[in-house]
Amino acid sequence: MFEISRRDLVLGSTAAGLVFGLKAPVSFIGAAHAQRAADSLKYKVGDIEVFSLHEGSVERTLAEGFVKNATLDDVKKALTAAGMGPDKFNLPFTATAIRTGGKVVLFDTGFGSNGPGSVGKLADNMKAAGLDPAAVSTVVISHFHPDHISGLWMKETSAPVFPNAEIMMPEVEYKFWTAPERVEKVPEANRPFVQRIQATFPTWKNIKQFGDGADIAPGVKAIATPGHTVGHTSFLVASGGQQLFIQGDVTNIHQLFVRNPGWHVMFDADAQKAEATRRALFDRVIAEKGMIAGYHFGFPNVGMLAKDGNGYAFTAVKA
Repeated sequence: MFEISRRDLVLGSTAAGLVFGLKAPVSFIGAAHAQRAADSLKYKVGDIEVFSLHEGSVERTLAEGFVKNATLDDVKKALTAAGMGPDKFNLPFTATAIRTGGKVVLFDTGFGSNGPGSVGKLADNMKAAGLDPAAVSTVVISHFHPDHISGLWMKETSAPVFPNAEIMMPEVEYKFWTAPERVEKVPEANRPFVQRIQATFPTWKNIKQFGDGADIAPGVKAIATPGHTVGHTSFLVASGGQQLFIQGDVTNIHQLFVRNPGWHVMFDADAQKAEATRRALFDRVIAEKGMIAGYHFGFPNVGMLAKDGNGYAFTAVKA
């Protein structure tokens, strides 16, 4: 475990070997002039600059069914052990961006202007990190849940927020949600959102679909990680012998679902497949001595994984 100050810090090769099993130094560059309210963190994976960008959080009241195969009492105990809850907890949202090959690539968009007042901070935190949202050249989508794609369109008009960027979407996910019959197959409360997808994405000319293993950008590959949704995708960022796995929603908050990978959160479409995917990806991250970034891991959302009994432990860097 290591700490990052708001000043530049380089984790030397010896420490990198102890923490990540890496031979080269790992550079973590804090947002030295940003206030805590502007949560952004810059670090490097080889020659690729990486940015953790907090979107905000929402408070959830813990209820029966949040974890579908664990008792409410067990979930409360787990939250309490993690210093959270037990009856309420914050569900955080933290996106990742990279600068590679002279271009800025953003992974997922958060809610943008389409969420509750406690979210929608991504653009401000991009600016705090020295990134101009208007300069984003590529937006990469992991899956089509509202907290990941709502920032693609304006609240009132559904006009594109990134009209000049290439928007890359998993082909399996795209085909699933744009199928005409999908509207009638989702709960009624979710139909306006699916209708919005179908009214916008097929008309946008800057969307490109990709499959498993696709090269997304220099040093970035797609990894199919289905279960949370049918086409959920994660991404491997690799440079200079270092690796970062951007895992989106392979798991929800780490305090519950990294430590208990067999627990099934209510948001997963196929809980059994999601669990198998989770275990396989986590084992790969550990075996390959990579870092991992989780969308719901809080801020900062990057750190390391280790086996811990029947589960895993996530150790976040400290900003």
